[in-house]
Amino acid sequence: MHQIDEVDRRILRVMQADGTLSVTEIADRIGLSQSPCSRRVSRLTESGIILGKTVVLDRKKLGFNAIILVRIKLTSHGRKSFEKFQQAVLRIPEVQVVQLMLGDYDFNVRVVVRDMDHFHALLRDQLVLLPGVEELQSSVLLDELKYTTQLPL
Repeated sequence: MHQIDEVDRRILRVMQADGTLSVTEIADRIGLSQSPCSRRVSRLTESGIILGKTVVLDRKKLGFNAIILVRIKLTSHGRKSFEKFQQAVLRIPEVQVVQLMLGDYDFNVRVVVRDMDHFHALLRDQLVLLPGVEELQSSVLLDELKYTTQLPL
């Protein structure tokens, strides 16, 4: 792990809270001049601690009214089976998260859809046809009480 100090942590906290800030604005908020702040942001980026910046969209305002959690069990657990499945599932635009699991199911997949008709079509035309799928179990999220990408620094 790359060593970070308290100043780096303050930079990361500010950036997590608002990824649109310029380096000058970040420096002002943490009480550091622009040049050393810029060097630190560059170092954090080059070391892979900062992976990128993104915009969080309101899915409901864009018509994506349902989130479905799909647990998937594969027929085989060999490396090639996992790779084929992963390559295929990662190409589905509605898939937001793919997690490899221990337990009764091999993968947990989070999908976002407009409505249940959209999910039915996705399930019928893509999810059940993924390579190596033996079993699927789906759950509809009723509400999302907390969603964050921020780490507790």
